[in-house]
Amino acid sequence: MKILLVSGHTSGDNACRATGVNEGDLAIELTKKLRTLLSPYADVDAYPYERDMYKDNKNGCLKVNLKDYRYIFEVHFNSGGGAGRGTSVQIHSAYQGGISVEQAIVNNVASLGFKKRGTGGIVRRDDLLNMNTALKLGVDYALIETCFYDNAADMALYRQNKEAVAQAIARGIVDGFGLKTESGGTSPVQPVKRTVTVFDCTALNVRKTPNGPVVAGTVKAGTVLEVTGSGKDSDGDTWLQVRHGSLTGYVWPKYVK
Repeated sequence: MKILLVSGHTSGDNACRATGVNEGDLAIELTKKLRTLLSPYADVDAYPYERDMYKDNKNGCLKVNLKDYRYIFEVHFNSGGGAGRGTSVQIHSAYQGGISVEQAIVNNVASLGFKKRGTGGIVRRDDLLNMNTALKLGVDYALIETCFYDNAADMALYRQNKEAVAQAIARGIVDGFGLKTESGGTSPVQPVKRTVTVFDCTALNVRKTPNGPVVAGTVKAGTVLEVTGSGKDSDGDTWLQVRHGSLTGYVWPKYVK
Protein backbone atom coordinates (compact mmCIF):
# COMPACT_ATOMS: atom_id res chain seq x y z
CA MET A 1 0.00 0.00 0.00
CA LYS A 2 1.30 3.44 -0.91
CA ILE A 3 0.69 6.33 1.49
CA LEU A 4 1.49 10.00 0.99
CA LEU A 5 2.05 12.06 4.14
CA VAL A 6 1.72 15.82 3.80
CA SER A 7 2.89 18.50 6.21
CA GLY A 8 0.26 21.18 5.77
CA HIS A 9 2.75 24.04 6.18
CA THR A 10 6.46 24.72 5.76
CA SER A 11 8.91 25.64 8.51
CA GLY A 12 8.08 28.84 10.36
CA ASP A 13 4.55 29.21 9.00
CA ASN A 14 1.79 30.51 11.29
CA ALA A 15 3.73 31.51 14.39
CA CYS A 16 1.95 32.11 17.69
CA ARG A 17 3.54 34.41 20.27
CA ALA A 18 1.29 33.24 23.08
CA THR A 19 2.49 29.62 22.92
CA GLY A 20 5.89 30.22 21.32
CA VAL A 21 5.33 27.69 18.53
CA ASN A 22 4.42 27.73 14.86
CA GLU A 23 2.19 25.39 12.92
CA GLY A 24 4.73 24.66 10.22
CA ASP A 25 7.42 23.18 12.44
CA LEU A 26 4.88 21.25 14.52
CA ALA A 27 3.36 19.72 11.38
CA ILE A 28 6.73 18.79 9.89
CA GLU A 29 7.91 17.17 13.13
CA LEU A 30 4.72 15.10 13.46
CA THR A 31 4.76 14.11 9.77
CA LYS A 32 8.34 12.84 10.13
CA LYS A 33 7.37 10.79 13.18
CA LEU A 34 4.45 9.27 11.27
CA ARG A 35 6.67 8.37 8.33
CA THR A 36 9.05 6.51 10.63
CA LEU A 37 6.23 4.65 12.36
CA LEU A 38 4.33 3.71 9.20
CA SER A 39 7.26 2.77 6.95
CA PRO A 40 7.50 -0.85 8.21
CA TYR A 41 3.87 -1.36 7.16
CA ALA A 42 3.57 0.43 3.83
CA ASP A 43 5.36 2.27 1.05
CA VAL A 44 5.33 5.73 2.61
CA ASP A 45 6.35 8.99 0.95
CA ALA A 46 6.29 12.48 2.39
CA TYR A 47 5.60 15.53 0.27
CA PRO A 48 8.80 17.64 0.27
CA TYR A 49 8.91 19.40 3.64
CA GLU A 50 10.31 22.58 2.14
CA ARG A 51 7.32 22.93 -0.18
CA ASP A 52 3.66 23.79 0.40
CA MET A 53 1.50 21.21 -1.37
CA TYR A 54 -1.49 23.55 -1.46
CA LYS A 55 0.50 26.24 -3.25
CA ASP A 56 2.03 23.72 -5.65
CA ASN A 57 -1.42 22.32 -6.38
CA LYS A 58 -2.84 25.79 -6.94
CA ASN A 59 -0.01 26.63 -9.34
CA GLY A 60 -0.28 23.32 -11.17
CA CYS A 61 3.18 22.10 -10.19
CA LEU A 62 2.65 19.20 -7.76
CA LYS A 63 5.87 17.31 -7.07
CA VAL A 64 4.18 13.89 -6.92
CA ASN A 65 1.50 12.05 -8.89
CA LEU A 66 -1.40 11.73 -6.47
CA LYS A 67 -2.83 8.81 -8.45
CA ASP A 68 0.13 6.73 -7.29
CA TYR A 69 -1.23 6.64 -3.74
CA ARG A 70 -3.94 4.67 -1.98
CA TYR A 71 -4.16 7.10 0.93
CA ILE A 72 -3.18 10.74 1.47
CA PHE A 73 -2.94 12.00 5.03
CA GLU A 74 -2.31 15.71 5.65
CA VAL A 75 -1.13 17.03 9.02
CA HIS A 76 -2.22 20.39 10.44
CA PHE A 77 -2.59 22.12 13.79
CA ASN A 78 -5.62 24.32 14.39
CA SER A 79 -5.98 27.91 15.61
CA GLY A 80 -8.90 29.70 17.21
CA GLY A 81 -7.70 32.91 18.78
CA GLY A 82 -6.52 31.09 21.89
CA ALA A 83 -9.98 29.86 22.86
CA GLY A 84 -10.37 26.80 20.62
CA ARG A 85 -9.45 23.32 21.85
CA GLY A 86 -9.55 19.79 20.58
CA THR A 87 -8.82 17.46 17.71
CA SER A 88 -10.64 16.45 14.52
CA VAL A 89 -10.10 14.49 11.33
CA GLN A 90 -11.55 16.13 8.23
CA ILE A 91 -12.85 14.42 5.10
CA HIS A 92 -14.75 15.59 2.04
CA SER A 93 -18.49 16.04 2.51
CA ALA A 94 -19.09 14.17 -0.77
CA TYR A 95 -16.86 11.21 0.11
CA GLN A 96 -18.92 8.02 -0.04
CA GLY A 97 -16.42 5.52 1.38
CA GLY A 98 -16.07 4.24 4.90
CA ILE A 99 -14.50 6.33 7.65
CA SER A 100 -13.34 3.59 10.03
CA VAL A 101 -9.69 4.63 9.61
CA GLU A 102 -10.41 8.29 10.34
CA GLN A 103 -12.66 7.43 13.28
CA ALA A 104 -9.95 5.20 14.73
CA ILE A 105 -7.39 7.97 14.37
CA VAL A 106 -9.47 10.61 16.12
CA ASN A 107 -10.61 8.18 18.84
CA ASN A 108 -6.99 7.29 19.56
CA VAL A 109 -5.87 10.91 19.75
CA ALA A 110 -8.87 11.89 21.89
CA SER A 111 -8.05 9.07 24.32
CA LEU A 112 -4.93 11.05 25.24
CA GLY A 113 -7.12 13.83 26.67
CA PHE A 114 -8.03 15.95 23.64
CA LYS A 115 -11.63 17.06 23.08
CA LYS A 116 -13.34 15.72 19.95
CA ARG A 117 -14.59 18.39 17.57
CA GLY A 118 -17.25 17.99 14.91
CA THR A 119 -19.41 14.85 14.90
CA GLY A 120 -17.59 12.36 17.06
CA GLY A 121 -14.33 14.00 16.01
CA ILE A 122 -15.11 13.92 12.26
CA VAL A 123 -15.56 17.12 10.25
CA ARG A 124 -16.90 17.03 6.68
CA ARG A 125 -16.16 19.94 4.32
CA ASP A 126 -15.68 20.71 0.64
CA ASP A 127 -13.60 23.90 0.58
CA LEU A 128 -10.02 22.56 0.60
CA LEU A 129 -8.08 22.31 -2.66
CA ASN A 130 -6.00 19.23 -1.82
CA MET A 131 -9.10 17.46 -0.52
CA ASN A 132 -11.08 18.33 -3.66
CA THR A 133 -8.24 17.20 -5.92
CA ALA A 134 -7.97 13.82 -4.17
CA LEU A 135 -11.72 13.27 -4.41
CA LYS A 136 -11.72 13.94 -8.17
CA LEU A 137 -8.87 11.46 -8.62
CA GLY A 138 -10.58 8.82 -6.49
CA VAL A 139 -7.80 8.79 -3.88
CA ASP A 140 -8.75 8.45 -0.21
CA TYR A 141 -7.73 11.58 1.70
CA ALA A 142 -7.95 12.82 5.27
CA LEU A 143 -6.64 15.86 7.12
CA ILE A 144 -6.02 16.01 10.84
CA GLU A 145 -6.26 19.18 12.90
CA THR A 146 -4.17 17.64 15.66
CA CYS A 147 -4.95 20.24 18.32
CA PHE A 148 -4.91 24.04 18.72
CA TYR A 149 -1.36 25.35 18.56
CA ASP A 150 -2.47 28.77 19.86
CA ASN A 151 -4.12 27.36 23.00
CA ALA A 152 -1.82 26.97 26.00
CA ALA A 153 -3.72 24.02 27.50
CA ASP A 154 -3.85 22.10 24.23
CA MET A 155 -0.15 22.69 23.62
CA ALA A 156 0.76 21.61 27.16
CA LEU A 157 -1.17 18.39 26.62
CA TYR A 158 0.44 17.87 23.22
CA ARG A 159 3.96 18.41 24.57
CA GLN A 160 3.33 15.84 27.31
CA ASN A 161 2.03 13.32 24.77
CA LYS A 162 3.95 14.15 21.59
CA GLU A 163 5.19 10.62 20.94
CA ALA A 164 1.87 9.14 22.00
CA VAL A 165 -0.01 11.35 19.52
CA ALA A 166 2.15 10.07 16.67
CA GLN A 167 1.61 6.52 17.88
CA ALA A 168 -2.15 7.14 18.13
CA ILE A 169 -2.41 8.36 14.54
CA ALA A 170 -0.18 5.60 13.19
CA ARG A 171 -2.12 2.95 15.11
CA GLY A 172 -5.38 4.22 13.59
CA ILE A 173 -3.96 3.90 10.08
CA VAL A 174 -2.30 0.52 10.69
CA ASP A 175 -5.34 -1.05 12.36
CA GLY A 176 -7.87 0.65 10.09
CA PHE A 177 -6.26 -0.66 6.91
CA GLY A 178 -5.18 -3.95 8.48
CA LEU A 179 -1.53 -3.35 7.62
CA LYS A 180 1.18 -5.84 8.57
CA THR A 181 4.96 -5.59 8.67
CA GLU A 182 6.75 -7.45 5.89
CA SER A 183 9.09 -9.20 8.31
CA GLY A 184 6.40 -10.08 10.82
CA GLY A 185 8.73 -8.80 13.53
CA THR A 186 8.10 -6.53 16.47
CA SER A 187 5.84 -3.63 15.59
CA PRO A 188 7.15 -0.08 16.12
CA VAL A 189 3.56 1.09 16.53
CA GLN A 190 2.42 0.43 20.07
CA PRO A 191 -1.11 0.22 21.50
CA VAL A 192 -2.48 3.62 22.47
CA LYS A 193 -2.34 4.37 26.17
CA ARG A 194 -5.48 5.81 27.71
CA THR A 195 -4.93 8.95 29.78
CA VAL A 196 -7.05 11.25 31.91
CA THR A 197 -6.39 14.73 33.26
CA VAL A 198 -6.98 15.86 36.85
CA PHE A 199 -9.44 18.77 37.10
CA ASP A 200 -11.62 20.57 39.65
CA CYS A 201 -9.33 19.43 42.45
CA THR A 202 -6.34 21.23 43.98
CA ALA A 203 -4.73 18.00 45.26
CA LEU A 204 -6.19 14.63 44.27
CA ASN A 205 -5.38 11.65 46.48
CA VAL A 206 -3.98 8.55 44.78
CA ARG A 207 -4.92 5.64 47.07
CA LYS A 208 -3.27 2.23 47.36
CA THR A 209 -6.63 0.48 46.97
CA PRO A 210 -10.08 1.66 45.76
CA ASN A 211 -11.28 4.11 48.44
CA GLY A 212 -8.63 2.63 50.73
CA PRO A 213 -7.28 4.38 53.82
CA VAL A 214 -3.66 4.53 52.59
CA VAL A 215 -2.79 7.47 50.32
CA ALA A 216 0.16 6.73 48.03
CA GLY A 217 0.50 10.37 46.98
CA THR A 218 -1.29 13.39 45.56
CA VAL A 219 -1.44 14.99 42.11
CA LYS A 220 -2.46 18.53 41.23
CA ALA A 221 -5.00 19.80 38.72
CA GLY A 222 -3.79 19.53 35.13
CA THR A 223 -1.71 16.41 35.75
CA VAL A 224 -2.07 13.76 33.03
CA LEU A 225 -2.45 10.23 34.40
CA GLU A 226 -2.12 6.96 32.49
CA VAL A 227 -5.10 4.69 33.12
CA THR A 228 -3.93 1.13 33.77
CA GLY A 229 -7.15 -0.47 34.96
CA SER A 230 -9.99 -0.10 37.44
CA GLY A 231 -11.25 -1.56 40.69
CA LYS A 232 -14.34 -1.51 42.89
CA ASP A 233 -14.54 -0.45 46.52
CA SER A 234 -16.65 -2.12 49.22
CA ASP A 235 -19.73 -0.16 48.09
CA GLY A 236 -19.38 -1.41 44.53
CA ASP A 237 -18.21 1.97 43.16
CA THR A 238 -15.59 1.90 40.41
CA TRP A 239 -12.24 3.67 40.89
CA LEU A 240 -9.64 4.21 38.18
CA GLN A 241 -6.25 2.58 38.52
CA VAL A 242 -3.62 5.06 37.32
CA ARG A 243 0.09 5.65 36.97
CA HIS A 244 2.08 8.89 37.03
CA GLY A 245 5.82 8.37 36.96
CA SER A 246 6.60 6.04 39.87
CA LEU A 247 3.28 6.81 41.57
CA THR A 248 0.56 4.18 41.13
CA GLY A 249 -2.81 3.68 42.76
CA TYR A 250 -6.52 4.50 42.49
CA VAL A 251 -8.34 7.81 42.01
CA TRP A 252 -12.00 8.79 42.21
CA PRO A 253 -13.25 9.29 38.59
CA LYS A 254 -15.21 12.45 39.44
CA TYR A 255 -12.00 14.46 39.47
CA VAL A 256 -10.51 13.31 36.16
CA LYS A 257 -11.66 13.63 32.55
